[in-house]
Amino acid sequence: MPSTYIIFKTNDAMRNTVLEATALQEKKAEITGMCYHEANEGKVFVIVEGADDEKIYRCFLDERKVTFYIAKNCLYVVELLKELKTNPSFRDRLIGIKDADFDHILGRSYPDLGNLFLTDYHDIEMTILSNSFEDFLKAEYKLPNATPLIEKVAEDLKSLSYLRLYNEVTVASKKQEGIELDGINFNDITYAKLYDGENAIPWEHCLCHVKSKCNNARLGHFPTVEMMELFVNDFTNPDLRQLTRGHDLVYALQVRLQELSGNDPWGYNGLCLMLRSRCCTWEKFEETDLYQHLNIWMEERDRNLWNEKVA
Repeated sequence: MPSTYIIFKTNDAMRNTVLEATALQEKKAEITGMCYHEANEGKVFVIVEGADDEKIYRCFLDERKVTFYIAKNCLYVVELLKELKTNPSFRDRLIGIKDADFDHILGRSYPDLGNLFLTDYHDIEMTILSNSFEDFLKAEYKLPNATPLIEKVAEDLKSLSYLRLYNEVTVASKKQEGIELDGINFNDITYAKLYDGENAIPWEHCLCHVKSKCNNARLGHFPTVEMMELFVNDFTNPDLRQLTRGHDLVYALQVRLQELSGNDPWGYNGLCLMLRSRCCTWEKFEETDLYQHLNIWMEERDRNLWNEKVA
């Protein structure tokens, strides 16, 4: 039976649910209003999660033919598509592009939403990541060619990545039981304190650091080392590009590059900019399943939304 703690958490979650439902209706009203604006006549609306995603997809989609809408949350991408599914004004004029997050690892799909498209890997950053970006970093930071960077950082981050996966699986499983749990908050992680740039992050250090942030210590379901070691047995040897969050990778990559070179000329934002400028190529994007699925959707509706400058 639920404990007093769980009842308290459920009440908190109910309040959060009300707020989220209100925000969803506000977003629905906003995008519906945009649909009737003269400037958007005939355009296809593209719902994405955040501003960084929009910057990347602007490289490939023609802004004269599409209007981007930033949902600010992956759940809102899905829910907005559901809410607008029967609205005739959006017929063949609405798609959503969502970071897969852990959907591929968990075998999660959205068969009722034919206009929802997922990234090939955890997010668009991990999907477009290329070897040329690593080669570029080694040249810029004057590192030996044999220096391991991206794959090593992703490997070193596995404890954090698994904790994110645990958080999603635990919250989702409890929801199926009718129990709403607040998830672990990862917002205030200090990557330079979490990761030394050289060694894999131990479970003890990862859990201690994350638990010390954002009132996570109050969560009765926050896992122990033993719980995490049991959990990962169900997800052995996953594809690191599916497991690793792109923003985590860039933050930790910043730490490793500073550790190796002794300087940090670009910072996090600069590394993100370099990733986009080096990896947002049409040739790379055209190789993805995401491109193929979007292209099929367009062809079935006799539309071409691709940016002719790069396509």
